[in-house]
Amino acid sequence: MSVSTSFFIDNLGCSKNQVDAEVMLAVLERAGWRRSPDAGNADLIIVNSCGFIDSAKQESIAVAFDYQRSFPQTPVVMAGCLSQRYPDEIFGDMPELAGVFGNRDPSRVIEIADAVLAGRRTVLVPAARRPQPPRNGLLSFPGSAYVKISEGCDSRCSFCAIPSIRGALHSRSIDEVVQEVTALLQRGIFEITLVSQDFSAFGRDRGGSEAVRLMQAISDLPGDFWIRPLYVYPEEFPRPILDICAADPRILPYFDLPFQHANRSVLRAMGRPGDGERYLELVGEIRRALPDSVLRATLMVGFPGEGDKEFEELLRFQQRAELDWAGFFTFSPQEGTAAHRLSARLSPVAPRRAQQRMRELESAQRRISERRLRRFVGRKLRLLLEEPVSGEPLYLARAWCHAPDVDGLVVLRTGGLPKARLQPGMVVDARIVRVNGLDLEAVPVAPGASAAAETAAVAAASPDRVAPQARAVLQAPDGPAARGRQP
Repeated sequence: MSVSTSFFIDNLGCSKNQVDAEVMLAVLERAGWRRSPDAGNADLIIVNSCGFIDSAKQESIAVAFDYQRSFPQTPVVMAGCLSQRYPDEIFGDMPELAGVFGNRDPSRVIEIADAVLAGRRTVLVPAARRPQPPRNGLLSFPGSAYVKISEGCDSRCSFCAIPSIRGALHSRSIDEVVQEVTALLQRGIFEITLVSQDFSAFGRDRGGSEAVRLMQAISDLPGDFWIRPLYVYPEEFPRPILDICAADPRILPYFDLPFQHANRSVLRAMGRPGDGERYLELVGEIRRALPDSVLRATLMVGFPGEGDKEFEELLRFQQRAELDWAGFFTFSPQEGTAAHRLSARLSPVAPRRAQQRMRELESAQRRISERRLRRFVGRKLRLLLEEPVSGEPLYLARAWCHAPDVDGLVVLRTGGLPKARLQPGMVVDARIVRVNGLDLEAVPVAPGASAAAETAAVAAASPDRVAPQARAVLQAPDGPAARGRQP
């Protein structure tokens, strides 16, 4: 292989997939490959696919075919979850692809890359994962990084194919995670998001959950940073985490709780032991311990057996829980899962009806989220800058209440500050002056300035144009929101 050989990675799917893509990037660069900023100038294109639900599968296949049609002389490798789940089918049904690479050990990407460049059409599906090598380049915004604390899942939710894709739960050691967090902090990373299938399950494959010990070990680190654990199953929520958050503001009181539903019968069919009342008790417990906490959840509609009565219960739960953020998706029967077999026995919810229910939840959640955001107006918050808005005195940013990629944002009106002095990854103080849809608007906090003066600095701005302009940048096909969402 020539040292000038270049590669391009298009990462699809969740934050865990992004970490795998960053590992592949690091391995290839250490082997002398060069990362290309665009597919058109690359010698190899890697599509890091998602196989979580049908729409994600279809997107992965469409993206791979699009690259093959656009750049027919450049070999395309399908990597990631879809390749792990259907390696032989993809290899046989998509002869246009030069290679198929599973997701169990992304550090072996160099093997398939070299084989494909040598003209050998290859399938490589590693059975086990080796220790994760250090990541050099990150696909997140400057100042932010994901750290994967475990791989796989031992839960058996009836609708989920993740255990068959990523295998059984395998937790990293506390020392290994803390060392990676420390290394990222030393590189200037300010926000670290801990990802896994279930944060509360961390360490359970070694005899018992070590999630609390991990958070305490990170809390013992010196420095200024944000730590955000995601995907905490509500049934096993580790209560001592609340005490750690209360004692250390660097451990963000932000909890992503995959409730999925509120009706007991639907949850039992999903293989989940909870119910709406227990979930509401947890929400209340968190908010009593941490009154300023931010709660996010995922909710599914259209599961087999969900009638109007069950859906109405979910709507009532949504209103009572008043979640700050929520993500919604419709049931997608996946081969090999118990729910796939269940959907053949029960009357399925018509896709159009499921979509209608999801839109109803989304509309209600928008109103709830806007209402919850109002408590930040007038407050001074620290913002992590992401990117400037071209041609406008605006900067896109996030506060601690926004997880990367999935929540709203803060639009910072830079005013008289030279944008050249602001850089992505910087942390600045700002005063929140307005809620605009699902976004917040802010002005920088000037030394000695009053809140009234700061608010006046943005009062002349049209409230209808600031956030929408920034949102257009965020939602562009090649913008930050396209870098991968968390299911």
